[in-house]
Amino acid sequence: MNELAFAERWLWLAGSLCIATFAIAVRWILERPHTTTSAQTQPPLILTSPWIYQVLRILYAVGIPVLALLWRGVLTPSGLGLQPFFWGDATQENSATGWNDWVRDIGWTCAYTSGLWFLITAGDITGSRFSGRHHVLKHRPGYALREAVYHQAHWAFYREPFVLLWGSAVGAWIGLLPVAAEALVNPARWADAQSPDRGRDLLIRAGLAILSAILYIQTQNIWPVLIADAVLVWALGYTEE
Repeated sequence: MNELAFAERWLWLAGSLCIATFAIAVRWILERPHTTTSAQTQPPLILTSPWIYQVLRILYAVGIPVLALLWRGVLTPSGLGLQPFFWGDATQENSATGWNDWVRDIGWTCAYTSGLWFLITAGDITGSRFSGRHHVLKHRPGYALREAVYHQAHWAFYREPFVLLWGSAVGAWIGLLPVAAEALVNPARWADAQSPDRGRDLLIRAGLAILSAILYIQTQNIWPVLIADAVLVWALGYTEE
């Protein structure tokens, strides 16, 4: 990949961060008056309609890397973790190799995901024992899959330039920095951290971000991680949409 394409990928990343920051600021401005005025004041449609809001989120998280990859060609499939499926290999030897790689990737994914599930579950049990309160959890596979697609695509896009520059072992961890920066400038995440219920959701999502980086280093395969994300959120449940 030439130097111009390498430089352009950083422009895409910076543009994504700018869009996210702008959207955070606009949402804060739109929501803020409705916390101080009468209850009869209706918030804007974009905040009350889940279809509009969630469609815009998916277009942002998935659309930007798709455009950068397919339209401009400034991203690499391997850097994003888009491993080919084993049944797509033409020869029997390649198919067998692909199958073995997928079995290994799925095994690592199951092992690390089980570890995260154990930690979160143990934390829930311990927290309930000391506080005497239990989280009211929802278990909806559609929500879990949507959030998995949104976050895994977004994280892979932010990770890719750093992986290309510093390699998978270092780049995957540095790629978490823009993710953390987006969260730190978002007032909603600070509000989540102060709520026991939403704080649990935030903790799970942070754990999944770390899990995504670890599994990228181990497998460079986003597909089993995507499924693991959805299954884990579905199994553990969530408190807020």
